[in-house]
Amino acid sequence: MPRLFTTATLRTRIRQRADIENDSHVSDSELNGLMSEVYGELSSEVSAVLNRYFETSTIVTATGATSYNEPSDHYALIRIARVDSSGREFDLEQLRSQDEAHFKGLTGSDARGFTLIDDQLRLYPNPSSGSYKWYYLPQPPDLSSYADGDNIDVVCPAGEAFLIWGVAAIALGKAESNASFALSKQEQAREQLQFWASQRNLVTGPSRGGSGDGGPSGLPGDWEGWSG
Repeated sequence: MPRLFTTATLRTRIRQRADIENDSHVSDSELNGLMSEVYGELSSEVSAVLNRYFETSTIVTATGATSYNEPSDHYALIRIARVDSSGREFDLEQLRSQDEAHFKGLTGSDARGFTLIDDQLRLYPNPSSGSYKWYYLPQPPDLSSYADGDNIDVVCPAGEAFLIWGVAAIALGKAESNASFALSKQEQAREQLQFWASQRNLVTGPSRGGSGDGGPSGLPGDWEGWSG
């Protein structure tokens, strides 16, 4: 489960660690901005090892369009899947650039492959209908706009320490104080955070299943049948 703290709680703990409870050099709004900066780093540390922790998804409804816009908060692709009428999902294969040209202009009832170029998703063969689920990592939230009572997921105790000590170090630097202790504590928390992320799904190894439709999934050889 997530480890949640309000913006105000984290800000108070940052001030306590940096010993700036009554220091006007760093305002609350500035601390929120600094939290947003360090939280982006926290998210990257977690996602580099445990890329599904922040996973989210959206549905793309096929219309025969040439391409579809990526979600506004899209950061990194995880997978694209076709969803049938019963809710079952069938993963699509991501086409290499040298293979895409073969399928330009092809239409079909169900897409089996895709490309993601810049911010545009293209489905192949191009379906005129159907639902496709887009799994992705979102951009880290902008904490500078969070209200005092809004919750922030710091993931685990090490993530909490990473965020608090990281912001405290920046705040100390702004006040021209020695930030070496805060930085060392953040690095210690970083190591613990990386270890936690590597152990969270210890029993779940990578797998490579079939196409899900009863047919072979060895691409690109199977793609030739799409144009038949």
